[in-house]
Amino acid sequence: MKLKGLEEKWLLREVGRDWLPSEIWQRVKRPYRAPIHRSFFHEHSPEYVRERLSEEAVRRVGLFQPAAVNKLVEKVSRGAALGETDDMALAGILSTQLLHYWFSENFPSTTPVGPGDDVKVCRQTVECRS
Repeated sequence: MKLKGLEEKWLLREVGRDWLPSEIWQRVKRPYRAPIHRSFFHEHSPEYVRERLSEEAVRRVGLFQPAAVNKLVEKVSRGAALGETDDMALAGILSTQLLHYWFSENFPSTTPVGPGDDVKVCRQTVECRS
């Protein structure tokens, strides 16, 4: 009985009623969110954080509004309080920028396979030929 109607953790609350103060067992459930920005903005921040979140890099990729990202970075940099939405936005933007950097801008190219290369071709039927 984790849920009774719309009341979450109903059974746990009923059990806790006898041992806990009402402000604990009656409180509204809130999710725990890690403070993401602290992982990237501190005195030993990796260089890639500011590089990938720079206005130039954000403009080059073209997926986010450079001015809005810059405003968020400035907010974090000056130590302003960040909400859950800001933290999630920061993680999403930085992750996307890093993915673009490594898998689009700097993806290592390889030499195409040529007729003189020793290659094994396998089909879905697990039939293989050299």
